[in-house]
Amino acid sequence: MTDFLSGRAYTFSTADKEEGGERIIYLDAVWLLNLLMDGMILSLTQGITRAKSSKTRMIAGAFVASTIVPITIYMPDSWLVGSFGKVFFSMFIIWVAFSYTSLRAFFVQWISFYFITFAIGGSMMGVHYFLATEISLQGGSIVTFSGGYGDPVSWLFVVIGFPCSFVFTKWRLNQVSVHKMKLEDIYDVTVEWNGRSAHCKGLVDSGNQLVDPVSRKMVFLADSFLWEQFFSKEQLQQLEVDHVVTALADLPDDIQSSVRLVPYQAAGVTGQLLVTLLVDKITVKTESGNLEMKAPLLGVQQQDLTHDRLYQMLIHPHLMVKGKSA
Repeated sequence: MTDFLSGRAYTFSTADKEEGGERIIYLDAVWLLNLLMDGMILSLTQGITRAKSSKTRMIAGAFVASTIVPITIYMPDSWLVGSFGKVFFSMFIIWVAFSYTSLRAFFVQWISFYFITFAIGGSMMGVHYFLATEISLQGGSIVTFSGGYGDPVSWLFVVIGFPCSFVFTKWRLNQVSVHKMKLEDIYDVTVEWNGRSAHCKGLVDSGNQLVDPVSRKMVFLADSFLWEQFFSKEQLQQLEVDHVVTALADLPDDIQSSVRLVPYQAAGVTGQLLVTLLVDKITVKTESGNLEMKAPLLGVQQQDLTHDRLYQMLIHPHLMVKGKSA
């Protein structure tokens, strides 16, 4: 049975005897099924919202959520079965399962819990419809008619859903952690060159210690997103290292005067050359004010620095210390 008013998904399986037509419910099996499904839903909720919790709280939350099954069966007239009771019950589940940090976080967790429940409940209804399984609506809940040990579609969701929810939750938590770490070191950047300006997002790369061995200037790195604000795609292709080495004289005068080839080491390979341009100024906007670096070297990266385009420049970490405040 999927209860859409409370945001709860649980199984209420029935089996009619051949003669008397009595309903037989194996409560222990149905309760176990719903306990597992509740655990899966709460696990997915935690993965989406990155809510703080523990194994003990998650198990307790799943247990509390599953108690709606005997309540519905033995106390069908209870206030918890009504609309107000269902809303209250779903909030209580979230309060038990996750640590309370703020009203906003609690609300997000509660709404996410509903969203996941509706998604799973809707998917179950779709599978039932596809398999031509008998279903009916009773008291605002979807009742499926199957063996008394639980709806086989629900068991299938648990068997498949638990591994998927574990993988999804682990992946989502890792993604959120990485994304948060990136955002902490990402700034708005403005590059000025030849009287023009270009804007992008820059990441402070703590591992970047590259400097020009001749001029001792810091070397930054920007991808095509920024360079296409200065050059056409054809001009940008001419800034590939092979073309610069063999046909530097073919480049426009303003580019020729700015180009510098800087040796660098990547992944244990030495003897590589990076095409850089001597730009007029790089300005990084921070909470405490703008940081400026005049006449730095900016490396040309033809591909995107990151697949999600969260940032388009690698900022030399020394700028954050040596940059002149504007």
